[in-house]
Amino acid sequence: MRRTDPFDNRVAGTIRTHGMLTGGEKILVGVSGGADSVCLLRILASSADPRPGRIVVAHVNHGWRGADSDGDARFVGELADALGLDCCLHRPGSPGQRIADTEAAAREQRWGFFHALREREGLDRIAVAHNREDRAETFFLNLLRGAGSNGLGSMRPVAGRVIRPLIESSRAEIETYLGRIGQPWRTDRTNRETRFARNRVRLETLPTLRRAFNPRLIETLGRTIDILEHEDAWMEQTVADWMDSRVFRDGSDFVLDIGGLESQPVGFVRRVLRRALRLAGSPMRDVGLDHVERLRSVLAPDKSGRIIELPGAVGVERSFDTLRFFTQDPSPSGYMYRLPIPGRVEVPEIGAAFEARIVRREVVGTDKPNGNRVFVDGESLGRCVNIRNWKGGDRYDPDGLSSARLKTLFRQRRIPMRKRLQWPVVVARSSIVWVASFPVSRDFAPTGHSRSVVAFEASHVSR
Repeated sequence: MRRTDPFDNRVAGTIRTHGMLTGGEKILVGVSGGADSVCLLRILASSADPRPGRIVVAHVNHGWRGADSDGDARFVGELADALGLDCCLHRPGSPGQRIADTEAAAREQRWGFFHALREREGLDRIAVAHNREDRAETFFLNLLRGAGSNGLGSMRPVAGRVIRPLIESSRAEIETYLGRIGQPWRTDRTNRETRFARNRVRLETLPTLRRAFNPRLIETLGRTIDILEHEDAWMEQTVADWMDSRVFRDGSDFVLDIGGLESQPVGFVRRVLRRALRLAGSPMRDVGLDHVERLRSVLAPDKSGRIIELPGAVGVERSFDTLRFFTQDPSPSGYMYRLPIPGRVEVPEIGAAFEARIVRREVVGTDKPNGNRVFVDGESLGRCVNIRNWKGGDRYDPDGLSSARLKTLFRQRRIPMRKRLQWPVVVARSSIVWVASFPVSRDFAPTGHSRSVVAFEASHVSR
């Protein structure tokens, strides 16, 4: 049904055009008390089309402005009560919570609260009140900091569960609408302080550019941002399609097959790498072009074994024709454990347990060894063996294979460099008996004359 107020119709058009609501969704509305968020709440609560279902009002009081901040919280609570809505007022600083001391930290704190509340209450959407000018200001801030089309086209109308119904409306339209319906709002005096970068862009940069170059600058920037967003979405989908059959999980590692990637256009490669980082769990907060370029450099030939450390405790290893993305642990340390025969020992550094059992000689002919189990001539062993990590100079003579340095054998098996550092090696006195996943050493393999046979077996345990 068409609303009598043209602004209601305008916002309803934005909601429908971008598929923000279909009707009946449960919504969290972030309300600061300012004109934009108050306008958003009034429209969603009384005149939105399609109509949402349950609405929960959320307000974060950072306490920066003392009594004024407390007044904002009271105002939001009273407005929610007047509209018959549930309201959650949150003040960081309670036990276990640190008060944010910068705009960026406060923004992160608010979003963390919004997402946690949405999940706790089982809500479908988070509605925030960014408007057309906010979008232009963000464009300029990202441009000045340095950003690609993905960053310049940020603050999308719909981003996952987040919706922005006022993104096509101006501040003037919003305040005029509130005046028409007789709805007051709170004014944050810090919005006039030019020590904040966003305020400088809002109060100085954009007005100067409008006067000097284009009085309709905000509208022009809005169209430019729309173009960037649509082109960015197309490029992201192209990258996603290319990656679809080239990514997989190997334990906790996220692995990308990079065959043919180096020959792709640079812009495409950068997008693949950034998308892979996101899929691997990187927060991407501090990942810039220089990090992506370091990562791109390991796509060159002969870079297997190179490891790149990135912000957010994410590491990437070039392993032959793959990139392996992993959460960085502290630098691995050496280990050594004593395994009695018979007996069992756990090696927590690698999440494994090793067991030694004395078995009948006939078992050797009926129970085939595998990468996790081998049979050893018991007479060549003492009462125990040691299990330690691989060392760079180790040589091995596996039964049925050529003798070589373990480094060479690891390379032939395509074992990533990062995993080699803690690869388990079973040693009797100073001789290598068995290297996990390889055959038993030729010198320790049981024969028809062996009077005693020991079975070594490795198994996974939780770290």
